[in-house]
Amino acid sequence: MSVYNGLGFENLYVKGVNLGLGKPGYFPGETAVTKEEYARWFQQIGDMNSNCIRVYTVQPPDFYEAFYEYNRTAAEPLYLFQGTWYDETRLLESGDAFDRQLTDILEQDMQNLVDLIHGNCVIEPEPGKASGTYTWDISPYVIGWILGIESDAAFVSATNWIHEEVTSYEGAYIRTEQATPFEVFWARTGDYILSYEMDRYHLQRPLSYSNWPTADMLEHPSETMEQECSITLNVENLQATDRFPAGLFASYHIYPYYPNFMYTQKEYIEYRDTDGSVNTYKAYLEDLKEHHTMPVLVAEFGVPASRGVTHVNPHTGFNQGNHPEEEQGEMLADMMQDIYDTGYAGGLVFTWQDEWFKRTWNTEEYSNPNRRAYWYDVMTCEQHFGLLDFVPGDGQPTVLLDGSDSEWDEEDILWTSDTASLSVKHDCAYLYLMVKAIDADYASQQTVISFDITPNSGSYTYENLTFSRPVDFAVIISGTESSEMLVQSYYDLYQYEYDSYDKGIMTTEEMKQPDNCLFQPVTLFLERELVLPDRNEVLPVQKFNAGALRFGTNDYASASYDSLSDYYYKDNILELRIPWLMLNFRDPSSKEIEDDFRTGGEFSGINIDCIWLGLSMSGINGMDETAEIKISGTKMPEIEMHPYTWENWDQYPYFERLRKGYYILQEQFKNLH
Repeated sequence: MSVYNGLGFENLYVKGVNLGLGKPGYFPGETAVTKEEYARWFQQIGDMNSNCIRVYTVQPPDFYEAFYEYNRTAAEPLYLFQGTWYDETRLLESGDAFDRQLTDILEQDMQNLVDLIHGNCVIEPEPGKASGTYTWDISPYVIGWILGIESDAAFVSATNWIHEEVTSYEGAYIRTEQATPFEVFWARTGDYILSYEMDRYHLQRPLSYSNWPTADMLEHPSETMEQECSITLNVENLQATDRFPAGLFASYHIYPYYPNFMYTQKEYIEYRDTDGSVNTYKAYLEDLKEHHTMPVLVAEFGVPASRGVTHVNPHTGFNQGNHPEEEQGEMLADMMQDIYDTGYAGGLVFTWQDEWFKRTWNTEEYSNPNRRAYWYDVMTCEQHFGLLDFVPGDGQPTVLLDGSDSEWDEEDILWTSDTASLSVKHDCAYLYLMVKAIDADYASQQTVISFDITPNSGSYTYENLTFSRPVDFAVIISGTESSEMLVQSYYDLYQYEYDSYDKGIMTTEEMKQPDNCLFQPVTLFLERELVLPDRNEVLPVQKFNAGALRFGTNDYASASYDSLSDYYYKDNILELRIPWLMLNFRDPSSKEIEDDFRTGGEFSGINIDCIWLGLSMSGINGMDETAEIKISGTKMPEIEMHPYTWENWDQYPYFERLRKGYYILQEQFKNLH
């Protein structure tokens, strides 16, 4: 890319971030990010040695004012890629890109975008959209347009079918011959925004369209999902006319784990990096680049720092989730280096800040969509791509897993005896527990914490333990390597939803009984069994053992910091944190849990007043000292369960913290020119 420096044009290698509209406690349509927050973020983005930001649609006036003020004083400016957004409601209704109502909305949005970057726009309020008065001329810093969204295959196919005779377009700035109807729609859209800006302001800037590998022009014979290779959108089929010297560039969102051909395509798997390791990401980058004559920008790339995971690349480990912060940063730097080494125009990390409102296909049915923005779901990967983390707590984390009781008060004690105690507290991300016991040996003895969540089911027994209430989950702490969280099979979401996909499990009649005593690891489904069409190779079902607990500390200042840590113990103290989704909470902010899906036949919520917890250790039990029962003739203690509740919330305190990856990219970006 090139930018004008006041004397002439100079090359700019694009390195930066995407930035969304989300922040904790709000959905993006509420446009709640303040000018002060934008100003702080722009400073941090600039300090990361970035030179570009990309946004997807019209932002609130505070964004453009803060951006204008930042660039007036910054030693090095930040440039902006401005995007447009299709009206999704109308898109779904019509299924046709040429629908007049859809294009009217799009053209009005493009007019607004042109006017607002020149500081000459008033947008009337409309639900779910930014509005206000725009008076700041940021046009010198808008480096290009990236129009549209990742196009849905059904939407593109329907447009091509309805308008099969539309194969060419002759515009003032963009023309095309022998194109698909949807590519003609691209050409018309681009020509419209260019014409509007040239007519009103006598300026133009480079232009592209959002695209992704599922619509590339390459052959992917190993792709197992037919719809992911059913369309082609090729910006090379569009040509800039002589009146458009700013020109076209290609823009792709490229991730290392999806579509499936990123880890199934034979030539990608066989590709070796300079150090001899498999690098399917770089293999794809080279393949795609060879098919382009214009500059190519990787407008999105990333891996999330979530505890949960959604897709995996078994050859490289660059997965969609379950990466500690430092590993996330190292992977981002590796991908950025690949983008640089293969001759792309640059790369934009997805994304700057975490987005709590987001959903992911393998967890979205398990949460309340109307309240996702109000809590921090660490199991949903789409919420954790950010370099900026929003940490629950009033200026400091609720609990540090460090083997200290410094964050715990007497009021947190749920149960106590002469030899042990169980304390509980929470925030909008986790339920926290502390066990303190005399002469505890967490490395060799077994510690069991039991949970009664739902009134609909549960077991009174687990192995040789019995409980005063029916238990749905059990956390088993046994050293640093083999601790785990188990769910009673009746209340197991994975067992219920995916037993037909996973040949390794079998739902018996006993498992369908609400009071059965069978427990199994908490599991997330990732991918069904795949048969690769080009070589008849079978890949087994992919799943993630979310119940496997990770020993470590979440103390950001510690050299041993692990953002994915679940528990830590030292001396007589054990601390652990359990993500709300792993306890089948659809929304902890309103105490909504998963209802009886086996009886109801669907995932839906039920609100509860409290949860119940119990503690058992070797020789120590959280029990009523007078209670005992007989099992098979042997006297066994009954674990007494105790209630824990909290106040509902709509807003929860949080503070901002830069993830470790920020500093890794800061160092790398400094050397990319």
